[in-house]
Amino acid sequence: MNSISLKLPFSSITALFYGSVLIAPFCQAATVSDPSTLWTTFQGTYDFLSDQQTGATAGDIVGSGTNRGFFVTFNNNGPSSNTDGTLGFRIRLDSAGGNTNNPAFDRVAFIGIDGDIDGDIDAFLGLNLQGNSAEIGIHSAGTGSNTSPSTTTITSTPATRYSLTAANYNYRPVNFLIDGGTTSDVTTTTTGDPDYYVSFMVPFADVVAFLNTKSISINDQSPLRYVVATSTQTNSLNQDLGGVNSGINSSTTWVALGGFSQIVTASGTVIPEPSSLLLLFTSVVGFCAIRRR
Repeated sequence: MNSISLKLPFSSITALFYGSVLIAPFCQAATVSDPSTLWTTFQGTYDFLSDQQTGATAGDIVGSGTNRGFFVTFNNNGPSSNTDGTLGFRIRLDSAGGNTNNPAFDRVAFIGIDGDIDGDIDAFLGLNLQGNSAEIGIHSAGTGSNTSPSTTTITSTPATRYSLTAANYNYRPVNFLIDGGTTSDVTTTTTGDPDYYVSFMVPFADVVAFLNTKSISINDQSPLRYVVATSTQTNSLNQDLGGVNSGINSSTTWVALGGFSQIVTASGTVIPEPSSLLLLFTSVVGFCAIRRR
């Protein structure tokens, strides 16, 4: 009996599965104002109730079970390029900011990006509506190691700025009748009013270009993971962390805290952890082994 063995470096294994078997070929794109049923949800608890640090429920990220708290959407603009399109995020908050007659997002929301899956945050996408500010920006990670909440720093001045428009920004109450889930208010014991979605979008090509300045090369099929947070300032995360029970000042790593999202492509398609990939690949190779007499 002769057997044919197949040996590939691990980088080839991940490339094989990232590129063909485990990545969904299509993910429906949503506009910034579309119902959440058209957005892709991140699994897990986003977020623990009443765990934000400043006492303002308008910055408390919430969501669990079927009432999700963190979403992504991606419009790839067709197959001509794998580095263009629009990348969008949606965050569910405990209550409205502003006032009863004029609800408004009135602080900062950050999406931290780990673009090379090495455990530190490489860039931040920031929505800033505190005070007189009204902009979306791509921010560089600061001089800290950025591997835990207490070591994470942010360059307050964005490298790239975008004015708010109806196409890249939306703030509205949750309506589970169109958004899915079972309730419009997952925190009735704390507020008794609807939760709010804040949503924003950025050109994916600009994210790609910015990460390139950090020697990180990505496209729309690259593995990414995110940290989601709210803040009252643009140079730190000081209010709430998505998926983490408090922990704003923790020195425990983002990985150990569970502060990172699942590893996904730009469209939100989940990519298994490398250990799972290796196990699956080994199983497939074993099943498909060719033996001949």
